Amino acid sequence: MSVTYLGPSGTFTHQAAVALRPDLRADAGDLVPATSAADALAAVESGAAAYAVLPIDNSVNGVVVPTLDGLLLRPALSIVDSVVLPISFDAYTRDPTIAPHVVVSHPHGLAQCRTWIEARGLPTREASSTAAACRDLGPGEIGIGPRICGSLYDLHAVAEAVEDNAAAYTQFALVSSGPVPDDGPEPGAGDDGLLVGLFPDANVPGLLRRLLGVLEDRGVNMTNLVTRPVPATPGIFVFLLFLSGSFSADDVEEMRAEWAHLGASARALGRIAPLARMAARP
Repeated sequence: MSVTYLGPSGTFTHQAAVALRPDLRADAGDLVPATSAADALAAVESGAAAYAVLPIDNSVNGVVVPTLDGLLLRPALSIVDSVVLPISFDAYTRDPTIAPHVVVSHPHGLAQCRTWIEARGLPTREASSTAAACRDLGPGEIGIGPRICGSLYDLHAVAEAVEDNAAAYTQFALVSSGPVPDDGPEPGAGDDGLLVGLFPDANVPGLLRRLLGVLEDRGVNMTNLVTRPVPATPGIFVFLLFLSGSFSADDVEEMRAEWAHLGASARALGRIAPLARMAARP
């Protein structure tokens, strides 16, 4: 029952994997880092891992495109659970006696700590992850990453909580093989949300408005809309709808039939509660 996550060890995704599956242990081989979202999803698709944990949405930088694209390419996988974590960054150095000359982090980390970085007049360099930036720090480099990185990679803290937005959150998805679970919360018990992909047959005027009319007629709120190209068919786009509410299997099937009548096939990619609602929880 191993879980793979976007590594290396010490990423926010690592922390999310622990939060989603607290019964598993890294030292027992239950939590396995992957080098990319595609590798993590491929491990679940092949059966090498039971679950993958990946970032899917961020309150500052928006949706995480590689995760969404990976799910679109793998119809056998779906999101079965999610968790939202507050995102706070600390700044680290390997040797505090050497004057810093560059700040290193993942592009999202650099973007979320821009004020602190610019106040020091230092250039930046992108890394594949916040944890990798801290793990691979060289002389005179400052790494920006999660607090766990300090002890994990034996680093010296330069500053704590250097992020611009103290209310930043990231949502992480738990992905498994199989269809989206049919049994969401009982009506009125909560908002399990739904991520739906719409695949139009053709690009025609007014199509998106008509497709969204299905939601309006049902009183369903859409919290986000993302478009992704279909490489094999230029000019055709997939519409990813983040929906708020509790949806039964019958609800999903009825909406799918209505969308098909309007000229688009639909696939539920997973149950994922809206980021804004979950982030507001104490």
